[in-house]
Amino acid sequence: MTLPTKFPKDFKFGTATAAYQIEGSKTLDGRGFSTWDAIRSEYGRIRDNSNPELSCESRLKYKEDVELLAKIGVTSYRFSISWSRILPNGTLSEISEDGIQYYRDLCLLLRDNQIEPIVTLFHFDMPLAIYDNGTSWLNKQNCDHFADFADLCFQKFGDLVKTWITYNEINMQAWSSVVKLEGEQWLCPDRPQIENHQHAPYIAAANMLIAHAKIYRNYEKNYKETQNGIIGITNGGHFCIPASDSPEDKEASDRALNWLFTCTLDPILSDSGDFPVSMRQKLPFLPKFSDEEKKMIRGSLDFLGINYYLSHSVRGITDDETPNSQSERDGSYSLVEGKWEKICGETWIRYAPDGLLMLLKYVKEKYNNIPLLITENGCPDYVRKEGEAEKTVEEILNDKHRIKYISGHLEVVAKALESGCNVIGYTVWSLMDNFEWDDGFELRFGLCRVDFDSPEKTRTMKQSAMFYQKFIREFKKHHHLL
Repeated sequence: MTLPTKFPKDFKFGTATAAYQIEGSKTLDGRGFSTWDAIRSEYGRIRDNSNPELSCESRLKYKEDVELLAKIGVTSYRFSISWSRILPNGTLSEISEDGIQYYRDLCLLLRDNQIEPIVTLFHFDMPLAIYDNGTSWLNKQNCDHFADFADLCFQKFGDLVKTWITYNEINMQAWSSVVKLEGEQWLCPDRPQIENHQHAPYIAAANMLIAHAKIYRNYEKNYKETQNGIIGITNGGHFCIPASDSPEDKEASDRALNWLFTCTLDPILSDSGDFPVSMRQKLPFLPKFSDEEKKMIRGSLDFLGINYYLSHSVRGITDDETPNSQSERDGSYSLVEGKWEKICGETWIRYAPDGLLMLLKYVKEKYNNIPLLITENGCPDYVRKEGEAEKTVEEILNDKHRIKYISGHLEVVAKALESGCNVIGYTVWSLMDNFEWDDGFELRFGLCRVDFDSPEKTRTMKQSAMFYQKFIREFKKHHHLL
């Protein structure tokens, strides 16, 4: 039995993008200014110093991009709806009918090509007016505006979209995109420091969990019976492994897993309906959910999305040691370089499919084998060391390391299915090279190369796209889906 034939007939094989990372056309449809428009206008914020106007221009080229998806043969396409393109001010005070029509046209075209749209409602691009209204998710009114946006999306797209994701990497959003924190990624506009800023990620996480639950319950009450869709949330999948067999490292690894993964899942999926115990013990200021909020949050998931790129090796710290990041300091652990291969050169990515298998089994045991969709998995083009010659276009297109990365992770997903893990799909990040947040266009994750120097932003399938195309074709042939 070949690898593609080990997956069930209804398994989703897809690829993914996010609105801000590919769309461009930042004023078309009356689109409003977003946090990332602001960040890109701040000097020195983007590593490659790329032009803030540079983009894949997928808003204008979406028909060509759907053709590319159909050519690869994916059964699903995960993309996000830009809050700013639908609600330019972030609120229902102004609604862009042109923006709504664009996303309807995209969904209809996907349906015509037998590709299921999987829609993320929030993928890091918040309307700037909302961010500055009491600092992002720290203001509960902003959470209510997001719930209004979600409700509008259910009204306008629910006949076409049956799989929804509220937040992309809710854990990452809380730590990186609300306020600037020492040692953490900085993915929000430059603003003066707020009072008790070190409490911000925990307050934001609590507020987002409540907003997610409100959105879920609204869909459950008002839309599910007629639209028959499902709603999930995507978490960054960081499995943590002790650096040694010492009790100190094992305990530190458990705490790291709480801080990096389970903190935004336990309130939804555990019987307690609360943050992990280790966090309650260490953080006296940690927000408390009311009994009513716990009831609303608990069970507010039809499936769990996981973005997986690497695992972490973790050790304990001594009393006189101060780790680099706030999350490590708060949780009393330290992330150290593990055994895994740097498959794409000098980047943060590691080739750790074994960690994915452990994570899938962990979710199965801890969270009652909830349906699990791998919403992102992938790696960038090889990043050369200083002094190495630049890769030619031909070498970039011949991305054997990415084929190894994808196939290695598909192998462990097949093993997870054999062991009873309820995995419902696998999604490659990304369809095409795009704007990779603070890295700009320096890291290019695409199955397809984008020539950013060409007027047409020409797309070309890399060898990995052809590998995935062949893999999916064999899967479809096996299940008589062609």
